[in-house]
Parts: sequence; C-alpha cells; structure tokens
Amino acid sequence: MKSRICRRLAGALLGVVAACASQAQDTIRLGLQAVPTDELYQARDWAQPYGLKTEISTYSSAGDSLKAFLAGRVDVVSGGAARLVTMAAKQPEVFYIVAANQYGGDRYGIIVGPDAPYKSIADLKGKKIGVVSGSGAHGTLMLYLEKNQLSPKDFRFVNMKVEDIAAAVNRGVVDAGLAWEPHVALAEVNGAVKRIQSMKGVNESPNFILVNREYAGKHPEAVAKYIASMIDMSQLTANDPRKAGEMIAAQLGKSGVSIPPKAMELAVSRIVVDPRIEDRLLDELPAIAEPMIAAGRINAMPEFGKLVQKSYYERAAELAKARQ
Repeated sequence: MKSRICRRLAGALLGVVAACASQAQDTIRLGLQAVPTDELYQARDWAQPYGLKTEISTYSSAGDSLKAFLAGRVDVVSGGAARLVTMAAKQPEVFYIVAANQYGGDRYGIIVGPDAPYKSIADLKGKKIGVVSGSGAHGTLMLYLEKNQLSPKDFRFVNMKVEDIAAAVNRGVVDAGLAWEPHVALAEVNGAVKRIQSMKGVNESPNFILVNREYAGKHPEAVAKYIASMIDMSQLTANDPRKAGEMIAAQLGKSGVSIPPKAMELAVSRIVVDPRIEDRLLDELPAIAEPMIAAGRINAMPEFGKLVQKSYYERAAELAKARQ
C-alpha cells in the first residue's frame, strides 16, 4: 500500500517536472519595431500568463526586421501589405500569415501648419505635400485620389522620411504632409501641426503577423500563446487607450525619450489592433499585387490563401477566453 502510494506520488512529481520542462521550452523570438503597439508589447510581459518566454529584438524599420526574419534570427515579425506581397511572390515557403497586427486608414493623416487655411486634400491642389514614396500611407493616398476623381498630377509630392515631415510642414518647407501614427499625434499635441484629414474609410492597409513555417510546425502552441497575448493587449488598446498611452510613454521613457502620454493615447485611438484575420483585410492584397506584376516587380499573383493559417488564432482565442 505504502509502496503504491509512493509510486503514485513519484509519477505525479514526474508529471509536474515534465510539464514545467515543456513550459520552459515555450520560447519565441520576436522582431519588433519602434511603433506604438510594439512599444506597448514591451511595456508589460503579456506572454507570461501563458507560460511563454519572449526573446525580443527591436529594429528601426520593417525592412530590417523582415531581413532578420528571412535570415532566421527571429521567429515572428509583422509585415505591411506591400512587403508581404513581395515575400508571398518570392519566398512563400518561408512563412505563414497567422494573425493581423495593426490596421486602419485613420492612422494615416494629412497635416498642415497650425495656422494654414487648408481644410481638405482638395484645397492642396498645386501645393507641395511631403510623403514617404512607396509606403502604405502613400498607396492609401493614391487610392483616395482615385476614388475622389483627383489626380496625383494635381499635387507636387516631395519624397521625405516620415520623421522629417512634421518639421518640414511647420517650417513651411512643404505646404502639407502625409504621415502615420504616432508622428501625426506627436506633432499635433506639440502644436506644430494640425490634422485636416485622415484616410479612414479609404482602406485598412493592414499589417500581418508572420511566423516562420518551420518554427510553427515544431511549436504550434507557442505561436498560439503569442497570439493570445496579442489578443489581451488589443483589449487594452480598445477599452483603455489612456492607460495604453501612459504605458507606451513610460516604456519610451526607459530609453531616455520623453513623450507626452496624451500623444500616445491619441495615436493608439487611431490604430485598430485586432489579431483576428478577416477576409476584408486579405482582400486588399491582390489590388496591391496587380501594379507590382505590371511593373515586373513580381511575376504572378501570389496564392495568399495558401499562406493563411487561421488555426493558430482559433487556438489563441480559446486560450485568451480561458483566462477571462
């Protein structure tokens, strides 16, 4: 009897040890960028409740993070629609699309000087507008012009870095600028510019979460746990943007960058953060691919459907719901 009890206790102990060992192996390498949502993810250990360890590398641009992803230095990364189309055409065997990251046209805004008389894009005909050529914001603006019977020839576009646009607008180097969050909100809160129009309703211009196929095959639960942690974070941004803004500002403050929490709150309120992959987001990809095919940048329309794996999100939703 005593021997049987001891054996049961030993078996239970081994089970606990095995479970702990398995949990310790749930490690995922993330490639994050200097954007509000990624700063928020670093401000709290969102993955800890799921027994997931994250190893975070930060990059100054999406291009750099995607290079690290393709080189195998990180397991998960986010990619904008245009870069995703290129990867889907040239290296589809490397990754899966497992979640949405951030999207929404409201995160793109047309800004002018605080005392400028302009009220809309139509008022800017013949004026100089600072843009980041080839960016998602630029593509969205071109779509806006098409939908509103305007032509790019009606304006004088000046290619600039996004971090320089607000200052150029404030100093009169350009008459207006097209930028994205948090650059717009920061300049607004500082009184350097005013936003006269957003691209809300034009398109969603989604960013997606990409995962290395080999990693996902070996660690499907880790991928689901990461997405579950993103679901938790998305609920904060939706329900309490003020708190999210304070957390982002505090996170940036750790590196010596002083940012008004109000600016981050405003920026977050204009960004849709929802990991669920919706068909309407995927439906924007072919329209982006078509001109790339015409220009010879890719050879054929990628098979986006084969890249999408919704099972990871479905499992993540179960995990997040179980914690509520």
